Amino acid sequence: MAEEISAKRPSDKRSEPREPSKKFHSVEMKLASLPIYLFKLKNISPNGACFLVKENSSMLKHLEVGQILDMRYHAEDELEPSEIFRSEIKYIEKNFSGPFKGHYSVGIMLLEKQTRTNLPDEYD
Repeated sequence: MAEEISAKRPSDKRSEPREPSKKFHSVEMKLASLPIYLFKLKNISPNGACFLVKENSSMLKHLEVGQILDMRYHAEDELEPSEIFRSEIKYIEKNFSGPFKGHYSVGIMLLEKQTRTNLPDEYD
């Protein structure tokens, strides 16, 4: 697991308010040698969000703060097409109490919308 994983919450640097997504509901990602993972988004702002990963998930071994990934974002409305954004992992922190105890929160920032010409093979 990455050394950047934090046991305490970093100061919040997002200036945008967080609210339930009106556009994106979930995100999927494909990492080498792993199946496609689908996560429900939480704490959503215009340029970022977070998702939860169980503390015993093998996925955690493949995530690092600062990592840039192409992720497919799905809208709440299933009739809307999904969109792929290059995204950066901003934090990975363990939840010690509350409803998400036993999970890590993974904060992501949307960087750039991807077009068909610059998509990785797994999104063809």
